[in-house]
Amino acid sequence: MLDNKNMNKYILILLLLGINISILQSKPISSNDRHITILYLCNLNGNLDFDEDGRKGLPIIAEIKRRELEKVYNEKGGVLLLTQGVFFSEKSEEFPFKITKTSLFDGVLLSERELSYLEKNPNLLKMELPVLANRDNALDIETEKVFDFDGVKVKVNNFLIKKIAHNISDIPSLNLIFPQPGETVDLDNIPTKIPVIYFLDKEKTSSYSYSKNVYTAECPDSGDKIGKIRLTYRNGELIRQTQEFISLNSKNHNSSWIKPHTETMKELQKN
Repeated sequence: MLDNKNMNKYILILLLLGINISILQSKPISSNDRHITILYLCNLNGNLDFDEDGRKGLPIIAEIKRRELEKVYNEKGGVLLLTQGVFFSEKSEEFPFKITKTSLFDGVLLSERELSYLEKNPNLLKMELPVLANRDNALDIETEKVFDFDGVKVKVNNFLIKKIAHNISDIPSLNLIFPQPGETVDLDNIPTKIPVIYFLDKEKTSSYSYSKNVYTAECPDSGDKIGKIRLTYRNGELIRQTQEFISLNSKNHNSSWIKPHTETMKELQKN
């Protein structure tokens, strides 16, 4: 039987062992972590070309995506580049649709005007464009898409599409939603256990921030920056997220200069 002195030592060892286990369980870095980066715009119109100072434009956006992909090692995560469409100007429906694929977009959510244009010009879809529709359509363009990053499933869609999975294995880990302009967000139709990120204009973000499982990401308010969200998943659970804007070659002489993506530049020069 242990005396008081040995008993105290025994208790101390148990306490230290418990502390070490606690530290291991709460470690800031884990081999189970999956890091997912979301690069996004909310309006592609005005982000096509360089400006006169060699800033902005899809060649810079594509290069940022390429660099982010280089940071992904051993399938421990992934990168998505997403945008809403709004390709056309008020007077013209001329747009090089192929550029959405060349500039490394994973998902472009079409507006009604763009979807109608593709329905009239279905041959454009032979280029296997990374487009998503805001409604069912005759071309069978998907209304949502799920990207699987080593078990972390990220669904991208428009909030009007309410397809709730019945099979547990089909339930996504995260839902990224680009609402159509002028539509109201209905929080009651969101599955409570799925983290959701809405991409909203600046003046609307505060009204939905941190409501239930719903987060918001502010849309860039000008063409000289792109949004970036960094997500960390551990054992299938979202444990951390950070949001920021990346400058597309600003006029700040102290900031780094981003060389344009070669293939995207070549594609733009054809048009």
